[in-house]
Amino acid sequence: MTSLKIQSRDKNRCNVFLDGEFAFGVSVESVYKFGLKVGKTLTKEQVEELVKNGEESLALTKALNYATKTFKSRYQVKTNLEKKGYDVKIINTVLDKLTKNGIIDDVEYARRYIETTFNSQGKKLIEYKLKSKGVKKSDIDYAFTLVEVNFNENAYSVLEKRLKNKVVDRETLNKAYRYLVGRGFSYDEVSSAISQYKNTVNLEEEE
Repeated sequence: MTSLKIQSRDKNRCNVFLDGEFAFGVSVESVYKFGLKVGKTLTKEQVEELVKNGEESLALTKALNYATKTFKSRYQVKTNLEKKGYDVKIINTVLDKLTKNGIIDDVEYARRYIETTFNSQGKKLIEYKLKSKGVKKSDIDYAFTLVEVNFNENAYSVLEKRLKNKVVDRETLNKAYRYLVGRGFSYDEVSSAISQYKNTVNLEEEE
């Protein structure tokens, strides 16, 4: 026999008791969906379906809370659910629902990331960091087409800031060169920035 009790910490979830003992938790929505009511007798199959539905609902709620605090990639949400111990099938179902509703969108995630980092990082570093967050290269490539960015100009801007108020000599420029490469700018972009900087400050090549 079934008895029901709204959870004290979450009014949108309900504890289900079978024969006086706690069995599982479900969303209030599931209570209506499955026609649960006090005194109803449940079959083994119904219990299994309710447990599955309850876990999926809870996983979806947790994923929503995680993914909407700050925009997350599909991989980040997947990893978060894995750490909480959810079954692979439930995780995939949740991820598909969030993707379908636009809560998860790796192209949009990559676009936002590019927009907030391209002024201080080169393309290589941005790509590396996005890949480390599980974003596919095809999504990264497409996201770059959605953002207006000139990495040659950005390399020069980063170089200017790096050398501001410094005595510039060959060693300083060599260090700046390595710094820009480390920031993910290509060798061509770095060489162009160094050359432009020399011309701007009338710095002649040392023999």
